[in-house]
Amino acid sequence: MLKKSLISLLSAVMILTLVFATSASAAATTKSLSTNFTLVNLGSSSADVVVDYVKPDGTPWTGSSYTSATIPADGGQWIVRQYFDTLTPGQGSVVISATQPLGALVQLINRSGVPTSGAYKGFNAGTAKAYVPLVARQGTSATGTANSQIMIQNIGSAAIDVTVALTQVGDTTPDYTKTITGIAPKATYTYDISDETNLPTNWFGSAEVSVTTSGGQVAVVSNLFFGADSLMTFSGFPQESVDSVWFVPLLYSRLTNSLNTSLAVQNLDTTDIAAGDLVLNCTKDPAYTGPATLTISNATAIPVKGSYTFNTLVDTTNFPTNWQGSCKVSVTSGKKVVTLVMYRWVNTKDQAAYEAIPGSSTGTTAYVPLIAKRLSNGFSTTVTIQNLSTNPATVTLTYTPSGGGTPIVRTGITIPAESSIVRNFRLSGTELPEITDGWQGSLKIVSDQPVHAYIANTYITPPNGDQFMAYTALVP
Repeated sequence: MLKKSLISLLSAVMILTLVFATSASAAATTKSLSTNFTLVNLGSSSADVVVDYVKPDGTPWTGSSYTSATIPADGGQWIVRQYFDTLTPGQGSVVISATQPLGALVQLINRSGVPTSGAYKGFNAGTAKAYVPLVARQGTSATGTANSQIMIQNIGSAAIDVTVALTQVGDTTPDYTKTITGIAPKATYTYDISDETNLPTNWFGSAEVSVTTSGGQVAVVSNLFFGADSLMTFSGFPQESVDSVWFVPLLYSRLTNSLNTSLAVQNLDTTDIAAGDLVLNCTKDPAYTGPATLTISNATAIPVKGSYTFNTLVDTTNFPTNWQGSCKVSVTSGKKVVTLVMYRWVNTKDQAAYEAIPGSSTGTTAYVPLIAKRLSNGFSTTVTIQNLSTNPATVTLTYTPSGGGTPIVRTGITIPAESSIVRNFRLSGTELPEITDGWQGSLKIVSDQPVHAYIANTYITPPNGDQFMAYTALVP
């Protein structure tokens, strides 16, 4: 199965490291996955890019036809389709060096048999400790057996040792801690939890990845499989990102198309979070009916390392039917948490997950590496832009076509305080007349208030496996 993690280090010379595989499998899945990644230039000048591939043992991996490129400035894009590549099938890492800061979208896709797909974005720094709020080993769920893989990439220049502490839901002490030694520079170690005999079956919990080598740093990505086809892919939360406030640009509650949301909020403070201290405030999308706002709090205390879940599918008391809107997760006492957003269609196998947006985010510019409007294969993008401020935001959107061309600019767009707007390119009418069916490119969002975005990549096709991918925008 494909293993891929990504990190971008913003410096004078840009370095991106990825985990990559063209064809491989492991116990968590029987499928062989391929990878696409889309690089976007966040700099003010064109970027000269060099791509090197690295095997899991740290030695060179040769044969790729994607080794260099020049990417235009300020939203310029390069799409690397590894399923068309000449690289020998297998798995490994990618190191990308550039003369300008880059960002990246990574997509995991099964192209043989029933679709399975996931996506995540790059990091802007490494970390000595990362958290994975939801991990499963042969877990029982309504959408099939759940199994996790955790990909740990060494982003440094020397070999490192790492531990992974696995704590069951409801506990504060790890059930098992795995020690991993000698991860080579730029290489990735894949920990397949389904193979871990030190955990029981039907195990759900969390993971804490810690570098035990002084000065070492990692990037962490998790694949969470459900049944034969469904996949959620998301990044581990660096210890630097824990916050008491998180934004969810779009929460779905029992939509007519069967789409629902679960939020997993993990307590990473030093003491328990009392009942009622965790609050979810949501504001309705104007296009939907129902209550204008929702306010919901945790009914039970949340122990240290424990998680609390808001689930729109099963909680019919607090969440109305066919309702969607933007939400804010906050801990009144200021205790630190992380929030994972998970989406599921009940009527199909489509699933996706991404990290919520920390309330401490202050960026007023964000990039979406890949916008696609109703391509011939059905691939389409939906962008939800979140205003993180308590003031209304005025936003400018600049769409840059793939391969160059005249940018398309939309100005004077207003987003209410702590609310979001949607640009749905699954619909033919979105951003006409310039952006027509078949258009592809990137998007730059500029605001007078802190702003971020959630992106969904989907296929407009009959239900057939998991064809839903989710991630958040790139903020320089």
